[in-house]
Amino acid sequence: MEIDKLLDNILDVPGIEGVCLFGIEGQVYVNRLPSFLTNELFADAQRRIVAMYETMDENFLPSDDYILRFSEHWLLLRRTDSHVLLVLGGDKANLSSTRMVTNMTIKRLTPAIMQALAAATPKLAVKPVPATAPPEAPTPLAAAPASVPMPAPVSPKLDEKPQAPVRMYRGRPY
Repeated sequence: MEIDKLLDNILDVPGIEGVCLFGIEGQVYVNRLPSFLTNELFADAQRRIVAMYETMDENFLPSDDYILRFSEHWLLLRRTDSHVLLVLGGDKANLSSTRMVTNMTIKRLTPAIMQALAAATPKLAVKPVPATAPPEAPTPLAAAPASVPMPAPVSPKLDEKPQAPVRMYRGRPY
């Protein structure tokens, strides 16, 4: 199929680790992401990506392309009218080459190809995770500690140099 050749071109760029094409309604057309991204994890990420696009469209200038950078990887998200192309790249991947190849891919995703993919794909290949979890049983008040004691400050040793503080974002250093 022609879509396989188009996605192979993206995966041939050095440093690209995965690519996925999914619809805004929840259907996954092609998923060539690494195996560590399980279906449950991807379903949650897919819901968050669609919510991100909706939020950005409502509150900022609308854009169809976003790059989400992480410490060792980045995600390139490219949206069209009915689907999103997600590209997972390593930190050494060439972003300019990736944009060029994805431009060619998006131009060649004709409505006929998308209809053929939709016909070959089940409606909800990955079920989206519900936004709210079922309520858990309340914790008894007697089991909760009244207050948590703070640890005593540790004084630095005299012969050690003070270290620069580590900047943290959501529990991870950056």
